Amino acid sequence: MNQPAIPSRRSQAQRSAATRQHLIDTAIDVIERRSLEDVSIHEIARSAGMTSGAVQHHFESKAVLMMNILSALLHAQMDAGALWPAADLSARERATRFVDTAWGLIYAQPRFIVAWNIYLGSRSQPEILQHVASLRAQLGQQLEAGFFDAFPELAAAPDRQAFLGLVFSALRGLGLLQLFPAAAQPLPLGQPGAQLACLADLIAARCENAP
Repeated sequence: MNQPAIPSRRSQAQRSAATRQHLIDTAIDVIERRSLEDVSIHEIARSAGMTSGAVQHHFESKAVLMMNILSALLHAQMDAGALWPAADLSARERATRFVDTAWGLIYAQPRFIVAWNIYLGSRSQPEILQHVASLRAQLGQQLEAGFFDAFPELAAAPDRQAFLGLVFSALRGLGLLQLFPAAAQPLPLGQPGAQLACLADLIAARCENAP
């Protein structure tokens, strides 16, 4: 009779990585519920069921923890493989699917606001801003490659960089409207508004009119 397999014990490195991820997830949740200014190592430790000393063992300062949160958030965006539509669809179908998916996966998510809260709250901390710049450069390269693979009609356009910037600036701007919940017409999560439809139309028209 076969003996049941005994699960192997996790190594110290695995336990440490799991604890760090737990702290990052906890900090994101705390920032979502409160604000960056109200978040402290003590508050994160309390919410994670740990001591402040244990948190500082993994992240020696709030700034270091914030940088790791930004890394996790931006890499989650880079790993969103479902972002790009299939190349065999029409330009209009690709544009609509891309805009809808980008909105749902990234810009309508509370974690997008968390990332911007961290960025805006860290403008006086050069080490975090430098880290953000590096992460954004990596993300920008991946988004550029993915976008022009999905819309090859636009890859040779002389203003390709300007148009790419316009598309993602529009998505970021719509996502940032969530910072102002008292707005008269807030965009509901997961339900693209008229602005998103206009953006999809613009991408499709550019593809259809490309040489």
